[in-house]
Amino acid sequence: MALHDWNHDGKKDWQDDFIEYQIYKDATEQKNNSSYTPRNGISTFGAILSMVGGLFLGAMIVALFAGDNVENVPVIITIILWIICSAVLAVFCDNHGI
Repeated sequence: MALHDWNHDGKKDWQDDFIEYQIYKDATEQKNNSSYTPRNGISTFGAILSMVGGLFLGAMIVALFAGDNVENVPVIITIILWIICSAVLAVFCDNHGI
């Protein structure tokens, strides 16, 4: 039964039901035809892969550029590289459905 007297005839009848159904149908079809497509996001495997891979990539970059002076590299540099490498790997995993 309609919630509103859409045709203003003083009663809520089948005509109001039909009008309300058309309004509901138009409102829900608009959501289905939008250009927005929801994404599922990154999987647990992709998140673990990006964190572990980011750690190894960050450590390799520090080792590559520091050479024999790895002990003298501040820890914050390694952490920042870990975050950057993990973020890049997470975007890669998300784009490829991993």
